[in-house]
Amino acid sequence: MPMQRKRPLERRHEPERQKQRREPGLQDLLWLRLKALEGWHFRKGASFQTFTLPFVEHDALLVVELETDRSHRSPVRDRLLHEAGYTILRFPMADAEAGLDPVMATIRAVLEDRRD
Repeated sequence: MPMQRKRPLERRHEPERQKQRREPGLQDLLWLRLKALEGWHFRKGASFQTFTLPFVEHDALLVVELETDRSHRSPVRDRLLHEAGYTILRFPMADAEAGLDPVMATIRAVLEDRRD
């Protein structure tokens, strides 16, 4: 005798069960713009010793960060990065919210200086 279920199996493709897409945040938008820079290879969430860097271009020794209300700077991490020759570009979230074009212009200018 086949076993009967007490309740029907849930359908996986019901509209109310579909995953809702979230709107991309500024971090996501910045990441897309950094990945699109020709000639540079940015990494997201890359490791540096015991730390995780939000966005980094190792050849240019450049770290890019958006500062949020929850951001906390690590003086130890900053010192280690500077000793290794990295430059840290920090942009306040308010600047990024006003538009990523000026942020990207600053990043491009630093990258062009590193290319020479």
